[in-house]
Amino acid sequence: MPRTGGPRSSRRKLYAGVVDSVLLYGAPIWSSATETRAYLRQAESIHRRACLRIISGRPHLSYEATYILASIPPLALLADERARLFHRSRDDAGRGDERQETLRRWQVQWDQSTKGRWTHRLIPDIKEWVERRHGEMSYHLTQLLTGHGYFRHHSQRYDNNASARCPVCPDETENVEHVFFHCSRFEPEREVLQAQIGERTEPENIVRLMLRDRSNWNAVSNFAKTFRWLLSARRSFGLFREQSTPGIAIQH
Repeated sequence: MPRTGGPRSSRRKLYAGVVDSVLLYGAPIWSSATETRAYLRQAESIHRRACLRIISGRPHLSYEATYILASIPPLALLADERARLFHRSRDDAGRGDERQETLRRWQVQWDQSTKGRWTHRLIPDIKEWVERRHGEMSYHLTQLLTGHGYFRHHSQRYDNNASARCPVCPDETENVEHVFFHCSRFEPEREVLQAQIGERTEPENIVRLMLRDRSNWNAVSNFAKTFRWLLSARRSFGLFREQSTPGIAIQH
């Protein structure tokens, strides 16, 4: 599946579920075996690739952030859940209880991890994110929620000669937080978004606003897509002026 275009993320998640069903076959038996660790390393790689496809993410994203955005727990936690279900009665209440236990364990791992800390800042509560009833992931939204994208700070990882400084805010690093929330180049677009969702956006509230309703989610998703286009165009043509590019507006 391509990273951009193709099936929407909810459809991709169905495909990932088929992959996980194969990977987790017999999990109640092998999850406690001594050879499990070697198998899990191999299976986790496949599981992660399926999750990356859901969010249209690139391979350098951390495992932790990838699973959060895909709303799918790590494979080891899913295997443990299957084993617990196998040893209790097969009732709907038991299935729900075990999923909540999986989310609890996943939350502990997420809070203790040193990876994906920008994503953790935006999405500290796994349960709230995973149990949402709306919201498709996209290539551009993944860049906003991970910080891995068309930003000078991120690009510098692959080019030591490149500057990470913002071209119009020389004392600031051009990272995802600066571009989306502070840079004066994009204030007009930011004001449009804030008018649409009725509140000033900050890293600590943007996901909460997205989860409030579908309209807010779509506004932020389109906002992320607009920023990616503007960054690319202005860098290509040297348009580092502060005013908005004519004709660019965020649409629902």
